[in-house]
Amino acid sequence: MPNSSYLCATDLHSLYPSTTDKGFNAATDVVAYDVRCVPLLWLAMFREADLVTQTIVIAPDPDAVYYEFGPDGDFVEIATPADESQDQAVEAVAPIAAKARALAQLDAAVPVLDRLFPEGPLDEHAAMLHRAVAAAPGAYLTIELDEIEAMWEPDTFQPALRAALAGFAAPGDPKADRARLVELAQLREGRPFPSALALLGDQSGVEDDDYWNLVRLLGAGFSAAVPWEPAA
Repeated sequence: MPNSSYLCATDLHSLYPSTTDKGFNAATDVVAYDVRCVPLLWLAMFREADLVTQTIVIAPDPDAVYYEFGPDGDFVEIATPADESQDQAVEAVAPIAAKARALAQLDAAVPVLDRLFPEGPLDEHAAMLHRAVAAAPGAYLTIELDEIEAMWEPDTFQPALRAALAGFAAPGDPKADRARLVELAQLREGRPFPSALALLGDQSGVEDDDYWNLVRLLGAGFSAAVPWEPAA
């Protein structure tokens, strides 16, 4: 899906496992995903030291079809452009951590988040995410977030991400720390956070902003089941 972020488990200490890990299976290895943001509690699993820079080699897509405007103003299919027929090396920066470390950091971040977000508490939400990550295969946890970074103005996303992750270990100005997390997670402010069980029982009284914020806290199921959503 375009403009999405993906919380991924992998046995390789590698960013973007959907590209770099030949054994990657999206049906089991994408823990959750979200659109146009990076969910708050995903961020809470990482620290600034977990940010890694890695060169990712992207192979050409043999099924890609390319078009251009023809003389009559219509799109016409063209041969694969030369620069799209060769491997492309891209420098990526994203967080990655051993799964046990990520889960310990999630637990440690909850009190920090509860101080920043009186809309909480977030203990039950963190416990739900803990269960989903623990159930996923793979020794490492990472976030594929290049599609989100591409939505930001150039050279603005990575500084915001780095500062947000640094704030879990060394909190600074509470307003600034909160504002960075709200922007990255695209939370809607102004009402208490929904219960972690909001989708699992009687949903009367659950409004659009509650559904929105629940996903911005935890993400949504991709293929594998997640404990905060009803079983298919």
